[in-house]
Amino acid sequence: MTILTETQSLHFPCGSVRVGDVFASCWGYEQTNVNFYQVVAVRGKKTAVLREIRGNTIASEDRMIGEKSPLLDHFIDEPIVKRILTTCSRPFIKISDGEGYAYKTSPDASHSVTSYA
Repeated sequence: MTILTETQSLHFPCGSVRVGDVFASCWGYEQTNVNFYQVVAVRGKKTAVLREIRGNTIASEDRMIGEKSPLLDHFIDEPIVKRILTTCSRPFIKISDGEGYAYKTSPDASHSVTSYA
């Protein structure tokens, strides 16, 4: 299967997915974890190649809550191939049973995180 160039993207009724886009997953039980994934290639009509990227966390004064934002191109894992799923609001992917789903987000967005003492 051919990998599309960076100028090409996947189009869905709820939006598009292109190289450089970011997906965020929010998961956890006693704490809130946030992981980020950056699209490094698109294939076919519904498939993206992603890599997990680092995030920058800014803790609040009580250190139990904070905000985390993606650091583009700071890759921390090998590429994964995922099928893009869609809803009425935005594209998403299933990461795993434990982590759940990652939704397309703005590269400038920050996401709330919490920790458990």
